[in-house]
Amino acid sequence: MAQSKHDFIERKVGWLMLFTVLTVSVGGLVEIVPLFHMKSTTTPVEGLKPYDPVRLVGRDIYIREGCYNCHSQMIRPFRAETERYGHYSVAGEYVYDHPFQWGSKRTGPDLHRVGGRYSDQWHRIHLLNPRDVVPESNMPAFPWLDRPARIDDIEAKMTALRKVGVPYTDDEIKGARKALEGKTELDTVIAYLQGLGTALSAGKPAAAAPAPAAAAPAADALGKVFFAVGSSDLPAEAAAAVTATAEFLKSKADAKIDLTGYTDKTGDVEKNLELAKERAKAVREALKAAGVSEDRINMKPPVSITGSGDNADARRVEINPGS
Repeated sequence: MAQSKHDFIERKVGWLMLFTVLTVSVGGLVEIVPLFHMKSTTTPVEGLKPYDPVRLVGRDIYIREGCYNCHSQMIRPFRAETERYGHYSVAGEYVYDHPFQWGSKRTGPDLHRVGGRYSDQWHRIHLLNPRDVVPESNMPAFPWLDRPARIDDIEAKMTALRKVGVPYTDDEIKGARKALEGKTELDTVIAYLQGLGTALSAGKPAAAAPAPAAAAPAADALGKVFFAVGSSDLPAEAAAAVTATAEFLKSKADAKIDLTGYTDKTGDVEKNLELAKERAKAVREALKAAGVSEDRINMKPPVSITGSGDNADARRVEINPGS
């Protein structure tokens, strides 16, 4: 029987490699090239702005430290995804990302909608010692980030990005070093994280966005408020958690939230528990001032945990979906 062409290709390794490369190349071009001409992938969503110098440096450090190896920055359009993280990712949010950080890795939680969910102080503690705020975390600590950020190449970075389409102005490039003065690497990474996924809510949803109900804040968008040692005064950093909670309740008319104060087991137990209650009350009053009805706030008994007052986790009020 005459040898078929397919049989000939399979028996000749050189030809097999050649045709494999050609097939993959043609298939890749057919899938990729049209994306360069689609409005949804080349037009920024309304409200999207290029990274300012601080966030740009923070993004580079985020990549340098390998954070993307454990954290995806792409929320998929499945109900489980949008319920947990929020509005799914759209290509228009990544127009100014070079390279973008889409991926499937999920050792740690997705971070694309983390912007504004927690306070700067929470992120600072989390990066310096993750177990202080998430006791079960297996994330490594990054104490070396508390050092001055490198700024000598920021103009070159922004100039290079302008060449590939990021609309930086001359004035923005000239003022980049000044914007970074006194900033640590820790400051820049936190600034980057606080901006993740916020552009879509800042402007009008893209045409490809789902119905408003799917874009409602997810339950885990609530959060934690950390207090100073021995104090029940509400910190300025609590504003983000209070706002996120108020938005969550506005999106779910029948929902309630639980407030739980935490304290450590050292010293006078009764005083510690009373302090935890006062902290929870401070968060409740802030929520009421933000328009939340008191009957939607459940005050839970304080919880005493292992650790000293220097442990931030023992000085928190947790805001959770109502039980």
